[in-house]
Amino acid sequence: MQILKKKKKLAKCGNSLILHQFAPTELSVNGSPPCLKLETFLRMTKIPYRNDHRLKFSKKGKMPWIEFNGQEIADSNFCIQFLKREFKVDIDSHLNDTEKAVAHSVRTMLEENTYWALVYCRWLSAFGAEYRRKLFTKKFGHLVFPLKHLIAHHIMKKIKRDLWGHGMGRHSEQELYGIAERDLLAVSEILGQKKFLFGEKPCLADVALFAFIAASAWDLPESPFDELIKTKAQNLRTHAQRMKELYYPDWDEIISRNLKSS
Repeated sequence: MQILKKKKKLAKCGNSLILHQFAPTELSVNGSPPCLKLETFLRMTKIPYRNDHRLKFSKKGKMPWIEFNGQEIADSNFCIQFLKREFKVDIDSHLNDTEKAVAHSVRTMLEENTYWALVYCRWLSAFGAEYRRKLFTKKFGHLVFPLKHLIAHHIMKKIKRDLWGHGMGRHSEQELYGIAERDLLAVSEILGQKKFLFGEKPCLADVALFAFIAASAWDLPESPFDELIKTKAQNLRTHAQRMKELYYPDWDEIISRNLKSS
């Protein structure tokens, strides 16, 4: 009801917010942590928006990005900073200064370090081969034989180059997954038995954590990420489920609707 009221209010003011992001996968509302983080932030703050799932990248060549009254803002974190100023919202307002510093560190670790192990798992590992086959068939299966394979090769070559440039791509698979496990176990220790990372209310770091678990463990069943939250870090799975129930009561409906339309 509150979202509908805000939509009517924005419509009267002539405001329009479009979220450009990847479409849902077969198992997750989004397989991209930055995309899912930004959409979850919009839902938490009840800022009305509409999705654009066309593969229209920002001027920075990234997803997600937003359009607001013709203005383009790229990168999920810059989008959130803009929305906080524009709509006067702050989901970290209940944190003290020390908690804000820890929350920033957790989010940065997940997005700038742990994230690259997920990129490797999905796009370059033997484990991710079936995921890639399905995705490339769905997106490029209608193209003639040489072209679809050239596109797939180009995508994987770029991802490999990005991983190498970051530095994570220079490690072995075992080393990569070891880094990710240590990161996630550290977050699991901070979470403990609390509902959210810093108590009874979620903050932006909770959103980033939820987005990562949903895009890795849920979207890649039986992956190292999935195995970790089933064994050594079960509280991360409980946390993600709690976030899903709070902000995505329509989770299954979103996925089902996308499968029918694709």
